Amino acid sequence: MLMKALVLEKIDDLRIVEREVPLCDESEVLLKVSFCSLCRTDAKMWFQGQRDLVLPRVLGHEICGQTPDSKKHFVVWPAQACKKCPSCLAGVESLCSTIEVMGFHRDGGFAEYIRVPKDSLIAVPAAVPPEIACMTELVSVAVNAAEQVALQEDQRVLIYGGGAAGLLLGLVCSYYGAAPLILEKDSLKREKIRPFCNEAHLDLAEPDAAADAAVDTIAAEFDVVINAAPDAQLFSEGLMRLKAGGTYCLFSGFIKNISFPSDLLNEVHYRQLTLVGAYGSTKRQMETALQILAANAQTIGLLIQDIISLEQVPMVLPEVLQGQALKYVVDLHKGERFGN
Repeated sequence: MLMKALVLEKIDDLRIVEREVPLCDESEVLLKVSFCSLCRTDAKMWFQGQRDLVLPRVLGHEICGQTPDSKKHFVVWPAQACKKCPSCLAGVESLCSTIEVMGFHRDGGFAEYIRVPKDSLIAVPAAVPPEIACMTELVSVAVNAAEQVALQEDQRVLIYGGGAAGLLLGLVCSYYGAAPLILEKDSLKREKIRPFCNEAHLDLAEPDAAADAAVDTIAAEFDVVINAAPDAQLFSEGLMRLKAGGTYCLFSGFIKNISFPSDLLNEVHYRQLTLVGAYGSTKRQMETALQILAANAQTIGLLIQDIISLEQVPMVLPEVLQGQALKYVVDLHKGERFGN
């Protein structure tokens, strides 16, 4: 049986192809992909590649689908770990030395059918629509960030970037009892995300009307700063906004190279700042994320800018890359579902 898949053959070369439905071994299950949401990382891989990307590749790691023998929906922890290395044995399988991630090392969710390790499936509550459930993976990386900074109740958190990742970081921080502030410097995007912030009760920073619209004037000190935007300038700016003993979380990779001037390193030294990284998530964090999503499904649904077909993905990637979009969700069986 043939299926459609969107394949990144090489950088800036995406093609829809017909290929055989994949065969599964005894440890895997065939998943009929219902929805797969587009991530900015997908756009970056299309534009410039990525450290873990192995080409050619079917992208897509935010996946919700159905098994052939069930009408139930499942989300997918998109990694396969060895279960034997020190990281796996410590319960941090996302740092497995031989990890393979769907959409990076092995084919991902921009295909009508995919093969998935059986133990990577997590059942979706019936009350959660599958087009929203596919964002569980993005919520889970926010959970990982909260855990990496050891987030505490009432801590003040500054989040750079008002894209879907930054907004979900804010939602997760609120879930843990912290007080997040979203800083989005683009005035048009601030208006786009305001309905979500209002619904999620998230504070959205406003620039000083007398200042340049691209420069915020927030003078407060924060317990935690998280970058959910790839601008390297946000590293030095964020460090200066931390209170003594605060924590900076490197959540979004920087597009350009970044240097560490001695004065910044001295800030870390003299004020005993902590730098942590947050990348990916574990299956346990996916399960936690699904609980958070189930409790906030209607709010998270506001992030969906449009539900598109597989054929439309190349057309929206530039917008996603520039950070102008919230979430595009790809319906892998749109024609079948709506009969057109």
